[in-house]
Parts: sequence; structure tokens; C-alpha cells
Amino acid sequence: MAVALDASEWGAGEPLLLLHGWPQHRGCWARVAPRLAERRRVIAPDLRGLGSSPLAPDEDYTKHALLEDVLALLDGRGIERCDVVGHDWGGWVAWLLAIEHPARLRRVVTLDIPPPWRGELSPKRVAGALAFGSYQYFLASPWLGERALRRSPEFIKRFIPAGAARRVWTESELEGYARVLQEPGRARASVLYYRQFLLRELPRVVRGAYTGEEVGAPVLAAYGERSAIPRMLGLPPARANVRVEVVPGAGHFLPEEAPDETLALIESHLGAGTARPGGTPT
Repeated sequence: MAVALDASEWGAGEPLLLLHGWPQHRGCWARVAPRLAERRRVIAPDLRGLGSSPLAPDEDYTKHALLEDVLALLDGRGIERCDVVGHDWGGWVAWLLAIEHPARLRRVVTLDIPPPWRGELSPKRVAGALAFGSYQYFLASPWLGERALRRSPEFIKRFIPAGAARRVWTESELEGYARVLQEPGRARASVLYYRQFLLRELPRVVRGAYTGEEVGAPVLAAYGERSAIPRMLGLPPARANVRVEVVPGAGHFLPEEAPDETLALIESHLGAGTARPGGTPT
């Protein structure tokens, strides 16, 4: 069942959807959205259970549930096709859109998130995946993850900079992300994002559910040079319709750590866009 996502909208022109990841909300686009909105209709929702969007009444936080929310958002705004930029879990949803619903897309940019197909199962890669996933096992645990989010805002205030190569957040910005996740329902949603991924979605990936699938919309996959993802999991292998780029000196949180480089990559792949008069922020 789709959730009606809370979203901000700026500008006018060709529609561009921005999808954030965890542990953030649509505020993560603050350094790039205004510049994109100079020539585009930019829509940035909060994903279900995060930011100010409703919790999932059935507690379904699988990424296909997020995908259905996004499609409902586009339908509700009369958007047949759009460009999409997704970071982290928002990037995973963007990958699913490119594979399963390419007719709804023009072009896609994913930011520091692996594609959903299985990579090489070498001992080194498996060890890297296990090490990379250690924080996910903690967050997915029935008691520890939720307690850490609800009782200790310092957890998120440390977690975000730990994944970055450049500390760019003010204390107030970090506090804002942490405070939202202290709410009981959103802390539980966060736990279920990871628990359902590890128990229900990751096994499908390991079994090769997407390995033979075509990417039906052109994708630019960008990674921070100093992010744990390329270091531990490696960059995606060559694949039709997918271009891979690395942002030098950046970590995981590309829209905030490297807004200029991220904006340049987005515009190089999507084009600058053409503005139409009459756009106002909502």
C-alpha cells in the first residue's frame, strides 16, 4: 500500500526527482536543489517513515514499497516521465526504477550506492561485504538499533561524519537529523529498513535476482573516492547503459560533501534542463 509522501517542490521545467537515503531526509539536498531548480522542476520527497512522511501502516519498508510510493507521487503530480537522482537507499530505489520501470524515466543518477545485482563472489569481496554490513546488522537488531536511535542522538551525530571524508555539517544540521530519528515510530522504521533488507531483499540479490536484468534507462553511478562502498565492495563492473564515475576526495554523502562536483555530474548526465516560467516553491 503506497504512502502519501511529504515533498518539497521548486522551480519549473523538466521534472527532476531527488530521493534521499538514511539516516537523512530531503534536507540533504539543500546544497544542490536550489541550483538545479534554476532550470528544472525539482521534487524532493521524504521517504516513508523518514523526515516528515507518514510511517508505513503495514510496517513494510522494503525498497519495492518505497518504489511504489515514488510511482504514486509521480502519478499524483501528473508526471509521466522524469529524471531521478538518488542517494543511498534513494539510489537503490532509482536503480529499481531503471530496471523495472524505465518507461517512467529519462535518465538516472545514483550516488554512492551499489547496484542491486550480485558482484563477483570472491573471498576478498565477500569479506568486504561482511565488514561493510556490520553497521547494518547492529541497526537491524530488535533491541540495540532502536534503543541507540531513541536514547542517544550522539549515535547519528557521529555516524554521518564517520561515513564522510569532509566534515561539512554544522552541529545544528546533525542535531536535526538525529532528533527526527529519536521519535519512536521513525526509530522503528529505521530498524525495519535494514532488517527487511538483510532478511528479505539481500538474499534475492545474492541469488542473482537482478544479475540478468537490463538497465532500461541510462544511469550514471557516482561514488566517493574515500567512501567505504568502493573500498570494500568495489566499483560496479561494466554494464550496458551504466556509466561509473568517482568523485576524488569525497566520502559517502556526496550531495553535501561535494555539491559542486555532484551538480556537475548530474548536469553532465541529465543535461542542464530548460526552465519554464511560473515555478514557485512549495
